[in-house]
Amino acid sequence: MTSFIIYYLVTSQYRELSDMNVQTLESFLIAQKEQELKNYTSIALSSVEHMYKLAKQTGQPNQPNQPNKTHQAAVADIFENMLYNADDGYFFIYDNKGVAIVHPKEPNRVGESWWELEGENGDKIIQILIENAHAGGGFYRYKWYKPSEKFKADKLGYSVYSEEWEWMLGTGVYLDDVYAQLDNLHQEIDNHINYTKQIILIVALSSIFFIFLFGIAMNLNHKKKAEEKISELGQRVIDVQEEENRHISRELHDGIIQTLISIKYSLEATALFLLKNKQDKPAPLIQAEESLGFVIQEVRRISHHMHPQILDELGLSSAIESLAIDFSKQSDVQINVTKPILRKLLPDFINTTLYRVVQESLTNIKKHAKANHVLIDIAIQDSWLTLTIKDDGLGFDINAISQKDNHGIGLRNLAERVEHHSGKFNIISSEQGTEITVNIPISSFTKHFHHTTKKSELK
Repeated sequence: MTSFIIYYLVTSQYRELSDMNVQTLESFLIAQKEQELKNYTSIALSSVEHMYKLAKQTGQPNQPNQPNKTHQAAVADIFENMLYNADDGYFFIYDNKGVAIVHPKEPNRVGESWWELEGENGDKIIQILIENAHAGGGFYRYKWYKPSEKFKADKLGYSVYSEEWEWMLGTGVYLDDVYAQLDNLHQEIDNHINYTKQIILIVALSSIFFIFLFGIAMNLNHKKKAEEKISELGQRVIDVQEEENRHISRELHDGIIQTLISIKYSLEATALFLLKNKQDKPAPLIQAEESLGFVIQEVRRISHHMHPQILDELGLSSAIESLAIDFSKQSDVQINVTKPILRKLLPDFINTTLYRVVQESLTNIKKHAKANHVLIDIAIQDSWLTLTIKDDGLGFDINAISQKDNHGIGLRNLAERVEHHSGKFNIISSEQGTEITVNIPISSFTKHFHHTTKKSELK
């Protein structure tokens, strides 16, 4: 909007300024023409001054103020031949009654009265010229036949009155060349204004376009930064959860489990004491030992589920292998694991993400798939770390799971974890089974590998 307002104001002001300049030029050119007519008239009158003196000496001495007809005719002949500007500059003479005395380009007018001659606008042309002449000389614009062009054109007439001869002497210049010059100037100004308008319009539209692109780029940049912050925040939440799980798991393993084992040792010592005294173990003691063993196993299972110690101690490959063995024992599902040694290669956050993917996938297979065989494959190839979990179970409808509320949340959380590492999470499921593939670019943990290598070299 601002650009269009500037565009309108600039072009409007430029047009107004140009019109003022053209008007100034027109006034200047007309003033030149007026001065030119005055000069021609002054020269013409000067050229016949001696004729009036001669008329006074040889003509009618008793009537010195009366013009001599013979000398008047001679003077008329002189004006008849005074031409300038080729055929268009001439003098005309009328008496006080509008009778034409001299008119070299229209001799048919001579001797006739043109007192009532009207112009196209109704003006009495001859009367106005005579009136201006009696007023001391004046200019008058009217249309008149142009000899060189054979048509009527705008003419600037100038008339003075000769007291000696009692004539109105007039002459004039045609203004069509002035108007043509001004029209050409107008046309050039119009062309220049149109060119300027195009330049302003192009600059304005270009500015709008670049501002639009800049706005889009800024929005995209802000959106990208916001997404990065959200992703970073999400990862921090996950890291905090994992750290809390690691802490609780350690507390369970090093605290509660050790306490329970101490109680178990006490119960076993009590049982040995009774055996030495040849006493049978009471039923409550037997029940307590069994319950305590079950509790210890459950606490260990919960501790391992929250964060396996083996993931920190032996790395991802061993942790997944241990998870697979436990899964196979609990579900009677055959499971094969193919893996490289990844203990020192991957950072903790990658280890944790891949372990959680395997853990969640095996939980889903155990609950829903009814599979007989599961394959877990970890490979590094073509700049990608790829984890594949494939089963031969019943499969499931991925779209239906995604549309249901509170269903598939675990899978979505896993996908978000993988995407945080610039990775890809893909599921293919059919009646022949389900395949989950995780691809993480090596570039996402290359710095960690270099950092770990340097630390190992320094040790």
